[in-house]
Amino acid sequence: MYKEIKMGRPSEGATPPTWKMMLVKWLGLFPALLVVAYVLQWWEIEPLWFKLILETAVLVPLLNYVITPLVDSLFSEWLYDGVDEDQQHKGINIGS
Repeated sequence: MYKEIKMGRPSEGATPPTWKMMLVKWLGLFPALLVVAYVLQWWEIEPLWFKLILETAVLVPLLNYVITPLVDSLFSEWLYDGVDEDQQHKGINIGS
């Protein structure tokens, strides 16, 4: 079995390079994580395990429904830039 990965525009079902997606998601996640961490520190939430439960309960949905779509749209030109026209329609086969 193999998986076909397409490069190109999102309307064509293509995905940008993984390293670009990782960087963009980190740029969106870091400020949100910083704000949530400072708020929970200000509220003096203890113990650590409960603080981590609250952080992840807030950040995972936020990342999924707000941050990722926002940063994807803000950085879409850069994310999909530099892809050769031939590669947009060709795809890459990865065999196992």
